[in-house]
Amino acid sequence: MSNPTGLRKNTLGLFSLVFFVVAAASPLTGVVGGLPIAIFTGNGGGIPVIYIMACVILMIFSVGYIAMSRHVSDSGAFYTYISKGLGENCGASASIVALIAYFSIQTAVVAMLGFFTQIFLQQHLGAHVPWWMLSMLFVVIAWVLGIKRVEVGGKLLGVLMLAEVAIVLLTDVMLLVKKDGPLNLSSFEPSVFMHGNLGIAFVFAIASFIGFESTAIYAEECRDPYKTVPRATVCALLIITAFFCFTSWSLVQAYDFDRLVQIARQDPGNFIFDITRQYVGQWAVDTMSVLLITSLFAASLAFHNNISRYIFSISRDGLIWKELCSTHPTNGTPHNASHVHSVILLLLLAGMGSVGIDPMAQIFAFGSAIATLSILVLQVGVSMAVILFFRRKKTHGYSAWQIFWAPLIALSAMSVTVVLVVHNLQLLSGSDSKLVGLIPWFIVICCAAGYMLSMKRQARSAA
Repeated sequence: MSNPTGLRKNTLGLFSLVFFVVAAASPLTGVVGGLPIAIFTGNGGGIPVIYIMACVILMIFSVGYIAMSRHVSDSGAFYTYISKGLGENCGASASIVALIAYFSIQTAVVAMLGFFTQIFLQQHLGAHVPWWMLSMLFVVIAWVLGIKRVEVGGKLLGVLMLAEVAIVLLTDVMLLVKKDGPLNLSSFEPSVFMHGNLGIAFVFAIASFIGFESTAIYAEECRDPYKTVPRATVCALLIITAFFCFTSWSLVQAYDFDRLVQIARQDPGNFIFDITRQYVGQWAVDTMSVLLITSLFAASLAFHNNISRYIFSISRDGLIWKELCSTHPTNGTPHNASHVHSVILLLLLAGMGSVGIDPMAQIFAFGSAIATLSILVLQVGVSMAVILFFRRKKTHGYSAWQIFWAPLIALSAMSVTVVLVVHNLQLLSGSDSKLVGLIPWFIVICCAAGYMLSMKRQARSAA
């Protein structure tokens, strides 16, 4: 039996936790959807280096993040860290922004999942099923799996993640083997990777890592979280970086750099599929189409678990309805939180589908932009929180690099990244709607709302 307000302990090991994180990053989706756009809007053939640069910055961020994870073991992750470092009111703001971030990306991913499944069914079975009904079906499946023991979802995500990575790596290897002439290493020369728009390239690269921070969300369910969470964070960062860097370098071997940019711009949606068809065969394209659907489902399941645990943690701290922090009596999962946000998502999908909102041009565009900017804002907050948390803590055993300089560098780098994202929101979202420009203000309003709710709660408690 589980503690009714505690998650099931000692259920996740290192590999399961890494699978959750990498699945949330959705590697195949990033390669098919994000990489071609990063090539023709960013720095062309120099894109592999940008993924390394993004990894370096996130690794520096992780120095303080990991140090704090050894003192704070809570499924609230970012929200809890900011509460401990900047105070409860700022923590309440972070809780709202975190929920907005994960719910936005969950909605975006599920909408995209329904859209691609609809296309697949039409092409191969001649069936015409509305995308939003398919999205709702996948939400129900994720809902059921989310209530089961967390390690069940971890094993499923592991299988799906390995399959999607394998098909991309097969394309990479076959391209390198069949390529005429020597391999081109000029992607790593400063004259190449410093060319073009580095800011835009970096925005797309950093967006490929969204979800890596979710290791701390599962701290309460890990075996030996003191070691598992830091190791999983570093492993996830290195795996995601190695995958995107190697894949992007392999793909730029297909054409000379000028032609590469031209082809990626002409048809970004089929850029990866065309290369796969040429170097592997049509069967690999068909397989990749199926695995794109499973990749999106894996990401959807990962974010479903993230949201449930965030709601659980916020409820346990008294910020929302207390019943949401109860756990399943057998599985130890936050089932009430899962029920609530699944029902909300189902109603939202039904509503958006019934009024004809476009799943890609509107839902995915806005959802992904909101999530990327929100996560970056939270990372800025966490970097500040680490510095203040350890400044108040008299004994800790960490060096100045771990608790001051690394978080300060991360704070500066993340702040610059936030500015870059704000200035390139329309490009990042793929939407030219003027409403995209309101996203930063929406996040500011959410922060203010969380802060005010916390102040009112404190006033009621003091009365």
